[in-house]
Amino acid sequence: MRKRLFLFCLLAFAQFSIAQEIMQFKVSKPYCVYNFLETMTTQQGVSPTLREYIVPNIAKDSSFRQLCIDFQNLKLNYHYQLEGYPANRKSFRSTQDLLIIALVNAHTIDDFKQRSIGILPHSEQQKLVTLLKQAETYYDVLIWDDYEENIMEQRKKLETYVPQSSEIFNKIRHFYRSTWTADVPFLVSLYPIPGQKGISTATPHANSLCIGVLTNDTRGVERMGVVFHEMCHVLFNEQTPEFQQQLDQWFEANTSPYKQYAYNFFDEALATAIGNGWVHKNISGSLLTKDWYNNEYIDGFAKELYPSVEEYFAKQQPIDQPFIDHAIALFAAKFPDMRTDYSVLLNRVSIYNDAETNIERTEIRQAFGKYFQLTHNSLSSPILAPQNLESLQSSPQTQLIIIDKNHQETLNAIKELFPQLSKITASDLTNHTLLSFYDHLNRPIIILYVINEQGMETLVQQMKALHFFDTKKIIQYKVD
Repeated sequence: MRKRLFLFCLLAFAQFSIAQEIMQFKVSKPYCVYNFLETMTTQQGVSPTLREYIVPNIAKDSSFRQLCIDFQNLKLNYHYQLEGYPANRKSFRSTQDLLIIALVNAHTIDDFKQRSIGILPHSEQQKLVTLLKQAETYYDVLIWDDYEENIMEQRKKLETYVPQSSEIFNKIRHFYRSTWTADVPFLVSLYPIPGQKGISTATPHANSLCIGVLTNDTRGVERMGVVFHEMCHVLFNEQTPEFQQQLDQWFEANTSPYKQYAYNFFDEALATAIGNGWVHKNISGSLLTKDWYNNEYIDGFAKELYPSVEEYFAKQQPIDQPFIDHAIALFAAKFPDMRTDYSVLLNRVSIYNDAETNIERTEIRQAFGKYFQLTHNSLSSPILAPQNLESLQSSPQTQLIIIDKNHQETLNAIKELFPQLSKITASDLTNHTLLSFYDHLNRPIIILYVINEQGMETLVQQMKALHFFDTKKIIQYKVD
């Protein structure tokens, strides 16, 4: 009896200890299948390495192509807005996040079906479940049967870092002034990318952190840096509305012309400095000598921020106005020519167009995603909807307008909003045309005037080739 009681107490203690860990690793097959469909339809934030592995094995399968088309036609992204948050912060949330959280927590696709009831209209949810079950058959053959064992082994290796994660989390949470409590663990959901080298991706969805892992990767410390990087985004988002307004005011109070751009890159660069920098050093004893992030501005800004991050963590000092002012100054000194750099301007962008279907919207994001990193973007249609015209006048980030339908009516409405276009005539817009300028609110405005289906790709390629725009003229490029 005593022996049984002892074993019961030991088991209860072990379960209690596990429950106190801030991080739990898992492999959710339902999420893996969903990510597989996202990858094959080239959604934002997927791994090109995973796609390159899959495509040669399935490109000629007409049934799978139709499955992908059906997936693209699903409307999974319904947005809702949280009140009381500044415009520069993440005030909009998406049903897609809720779906991914349900997928991460689900054991099977049928389990996901039960967990996701009410997130989407029932007809759309039914279609999604059907497509996931169809895709699972392909996923088993292409990935799961060969790499399930590998990803489970990667999970075991990463779990060895869990005991030190709670202390690291507490320090990061304190710095961010985040409201996230230690009794809500982060579920780190791993999905396999076959190989040892390549590009992996990761995305945060509340406490569900989805991390792509190369199946033969041996860089456990680097992977933990990525995990904490994604956690940082969540902690940043979960600051109180009052503190988010305060931090927003600190940026606004700064007089530097670079403040908005530093703000646009701040979340990503700070997560990189902490996760890929400070956490890596905290675990391994040294900093990475290679790039921390596959983007020159984020990587450069993060490395400039790192000494301040290390200093604040050493002093157990939370983020404050001097930190923000110093960050803006560092960004301005590091990138003095970035105010006309399309790569910078598209980092946080509101896109307006007249797309009518999900496939059209996906194609727009894909066209830009080939050449630019759209870290924060929204896509609104139609352009002339009253709420979109209002947003064009007030939204603080880069405004990107794609005019490919209703050309004259749309151009007339846009001219009323932006007097800078008053001298642009019909003779200036006889072919695909790229226009760029700063408006009276000192916001970058980019207009792609597109005549036919090939035009948008042509102009996006030209934006990449130009790199910068000339502030002395409105028309930056026109196809002859």
